[in-house]
Amino acid sequence: MSEQTLPWDEDALQRLEKMPSFVRNMAKAKIEKAAREAGEPKVTAAFLDANKGKLMG
Repeated sequence: MSEQTLPWDEDALQRLEKMPSFVRNMAKAKIEKAAREAGEPKVTAAFLDANKGKLMG
C-alpha cells in the first residue's frame, strides 16, 4: 500500500533529522508525495527550499 520512498540528498536528510521525532515520519511522507507530484527523482535541499511554504502550510 505504501509507495516506495524517494532517495534523499545528504543536506535534505540532515534537515529531516532536525525535525522533532514525533512529526518526522509524517513530514517525510508529505515531502516525498510533493516531490513525486512535481516529478522529482530525489528529495533535495533545493526542493525543500523552493516548496517550504506549500510543505509546511
